[in-house]
Amino acid sequence: MIILPKLNRSGKQWFVYYSCRNPKTGKMQRFRHYDGFTGLSDPKKAIHAASVIEVYTGRLRNGWTPFTDASEVIYSDHIDYKSITDLYRTKRGNNNSIRVWTSRYLETIEPAMATATFQTYRSKFRLFIMWLEREKVADNDIATLDNKLLVLYFTHLINNKKLSKISITKYRQILNSLFTYFKAQNLIYVNPVYDLPLCNRINDQAPRPIMRHDIKAFKKEIRKDPELWLATQFEYYCGLRPGHEIREMKIKHIDFTRGIVLVNRERAKMRVERIVTVPQQLLLQLRNYYRLHTYNKEWYVFGRGGIPGILPVGKNKFRNKFNVIRKKLNMPLEYKFYSWKHTGAVEADEALIPTKEISRHLGHTSIKSTDYYFRNKRTGVSKAIRDNFPTL
Repeated sequence: MIILPKLNRSGKQWFVYYSCRNPKTGKMQRFRHYDGFTGLSDPKKAIHAASVIEVYTGRLRNGWTPFTDASEVIYSDHIDYKSITDLYRTKRGNNNSIRVWTSRYLETIEPAMATATFQTYRSKFRLFIMWLEREKVADNDIATLDNKLLVLYFTHLINNKKLSKISITKYRQILNSLFTYFKAQNLIYVNPVYDLPLCNRINDQAPRPIMRHDIKAFKKEIRKDPELWLATQFEYYCGLRPGHEIREMKIKHIDFTRGIVLVNRERAKMRVERIVTVPQQLLLQLRNYYRLHTYNKEWYVFGRGGIPGILPVGKNKFRNKFNVIRKKLNMPLEYKFYSWKHTGAVEADEALIPTKEISRHLGHTSIKSTDYYFRNKRTGVSKAIRDNFPTL
């Protein structure tokens, strides 16, 4: 329904643009804002653009639409892909429908969740409600959504959607949290998420650590791209996640004297701030090769154009670059850009760095969490058997 604001600077005239679906025509309509760019230098234009983008992004996320008066706010429904869709349909009249209460539940959990986790919850709820709508029961009182209905839904996920055991477990966990909330609000007497169909299907697409002999091949190609090589090293050496922790890292988050990186609450997966030690190999590069300490402290380490700047790189840039190299080298699809985080952890483990230190380095809540993390990542290779086995 909405394409959020972006900056266009491909020509001489810079402008900010976004798109919204016109309720009269049903087609997407683009809006451009040229004001304020004339006479500014490129750096100041970028600053002005960031300000404009922030303003209009906030408005659009809060339900404002260019097709209505600026003071008119549309009802915020977290389950809709965008709240503006309420312009095109009659709102539900039943206050005890699952759509209304699921939206309220999302509002309660959003502040305490990482953005990616919140989006996962919202996505799973959307799919569940879409299925309920197809079954023509979405407008019923929540109390009518019983275990029998949940069994049908999970049967649908297993048989029709072909989801794996891991995915089914995640769906169960998320929907259980939702119905637990409903029970706490006295909307239902019994949580219907129980005795659901089991699934043993394995669709394993998790990133795997990169083997040592493959690291050399990747390293040769990745080093040709200094930006990608730096992001790779932050994953490998610091155990940082490529999404918010790396992409949204600013110069000010790095202490070049003490050799540490701050992962603040806004970027951390579990919303817990942590301090990460930077190994000497990477710290020397940050100072002597990349010279990050010479840039504005408020700039993102990975800015647009391959250098630090006021706007971060796109969220898929590193992954897409890595995938091109993986294809060129004909490497397994289990190798993903995220694999470098796992690779660094496994290498540290095999270098006999204490598990306690690795656990803290990765931001795990306990040693038990780290042992679970390593359960399918350690190579399990016996060097004695590999190197000393008698020849046939």
